[in-house]
Amino acid sequence: MTDEDPKPGVVIDVTPEPEPAPAEPAEEAPPSDSGANPKSAQRASNLPLILGIIALLAVIAAVAVGYNYWGQLRTDLAAIETRVAENHSQQRQLQQSISTATGTLLAQQGKLDEQRELLVQQRAAVDEARAAFELQEQKLAEENLRLQEREAELRAAVTDVHRRVGRSGTQWMIAEAEYLLRIANDRLILARDGETARVALELADQRLRDTKDPGWAGVREQIARDIAKLSAFEAPDIAGLSLRLGALIEQIPQLKIASATIGPERTLPEQVAREPGERSWDTLFEDIWAGFKDSVRIRERDKPVQAMLAPEHQFFLYENLKLHLQAARLALARGDQPLMREHLGTAADWLKRYFAPEDGAAASIGQAIAEMLEIDIRPSLPDVSQSLRALQVRQKLMQEIAPSGMDGDGDSSNSGGSEAS
Repeated sequence: MTDEDPKPGVVIDVTPEPEPAPAEPAEEAPPSDSGANPKSAQRASNLPLILGIIALLAVIAAVAVGYNYWGQLRTDLAAIETRVAENHSQQRQLQQSISTATGTLLAQQGKLDEQRELLVQQRAAVDEARAAFELQEQKLAEENLRLQEREAELRAAVTDVHRRVGRSGTQWMIAEAEYLLRIANDRLILARDGETARVALELADQRLRDTKDPGWAGVREQIARDIAKLSAFEAPDIAGLSLRLGALIEQIPQLKIASATIGPERTLPEQVAREPGERSWDTLFEDIWAGFKDSVRIRERDKPVQAMLAPEHQFFLYENLKLHLQAARLALARGDQPLMREHLGTAADWLKRYFAPEDGAAASIGQAIAEMLEIDIRPSLPDVSQSLRALQVRQKLMQEIAPSGMDGDGDSSNSGGSEAS
């Protein structure tokens, strides 16, 4: 810039200019014909360079922005690919779940069809049962009518019996007592049931007591004696003995079969081993005698030798022993004492003969069989027929005294009863 006055129309830049970069010396521009300022001409010549630098910076900025955008775009693309992969995985899982659900639905549909068929069958069965029930109900109604008719007939028969026996009912009570005494005798003799017989005697005594007739005191005294006999009578526990035999049968497989033995062996002297150099013609006889003694065993036995049983025969031995105990149990239930003792004796004999006596199971079974052999399963029964005989004698005496007391007329029966009293 010069000290000369500026020309009109020229702008003066007072901003300090940056130092120009070192460059090769440019050719001097030709002098302007217009006579412009040399500094303005220099600034005008640097303008394209500045614009180029600005353009380069803009390109660099654009490249940086583009690279940043490209990196962000790649990141977004990777995220999108990850989401797409996850969506594909979820879609496959969803398809698999749909397939599983479809299979389950088909299986449930099949089960539902089976349930429907079963329901149809059950409905048919219910209909059949309902029809059968209605038929049975109709039969029951008819049977009820028949029972009502039968009940009416029985009521008429009972009324007739009461009319024939008498209005006071004394003869009816006596007939009941006689019936109960017959039951007591039958149960005791036929079934050996002492408890039922005792209860029947007690009921018969109550019937005679309800008559309030002192004339039956002798019969009631005999009934009391028979009740005392039955109370003192101890019946064997048949059920307990049967259960005990069942327990013995369960213990049979635990028995050990005795092995057959000839007897104790004699102890032989120990054989002296000879070296090959010690053998000679002089020791030949001794070697022969020693070999003969090794090949022959001499045993002593004072009882007959019992042969060993084959395994298949041992099975039948166990089963036959069980059968004997089962037969004894059946004989016990039937009350056949001789047959029971026969089978128990056979079982005890087999235990001693075929099984090891030192076995604990065999010893316990043998002891139990011995105890049951001593039990009397059919002891002597007490005689309770005297009560029935005394009642019949009393009734016969009443008929002889007042024969009209057994007529169909109620008044005569009452008078006969009062006379007998």
